[in-house]
Amino acid sequence: MWATPVYDRTATDIANKTAKAYCNYTDLQRLEDNCEYLANLFSLTITTKTWSRTDFPTVSDLSRIRSNIAAIREAYYTRNTTPANPDNPLNTWQKWNAAEKILNDIYGLYNENLAAYFYAGEVYSGEQIGVI
Repeated sequence: MWATPVYDRTATDIANKTAKAYCNYTDLQRLEDNCEYLANLFSLTITTKTWSRTDFPTVSDLSRIRSNIAAIREAYYTRNTTPANPDNPLNTWQKWNAAEKILNDIYGLYNENLAAYFYAGEVYSGEQIGVI
């Protein structure tokens, strides 16, 4: 199931220690779930993990998430404004924003393309036999 990404973290969030300023297991799980959702749409094989409150992310966990995002990005289109894949380690709010923005942009483009599917077909151009 798709979960709405959080990619609008700011320096003010960090300074004021808002909920967006912290990375916890729910943020990691949202990234994992969204990667899995998109990978299933594009028939990609990726490895994900189910996170719990007591889990602590390792370098290999963050590298795997980054690799999953790169594979998904490679499998579909992106917007001109979609950020580049963040470098390892995923240790800043800017990199987390970029990771979640990439997934959000790809999800948005996929759904926009799906919604526009019939505009070139007979559903919207005549629909009567013998018109064409």
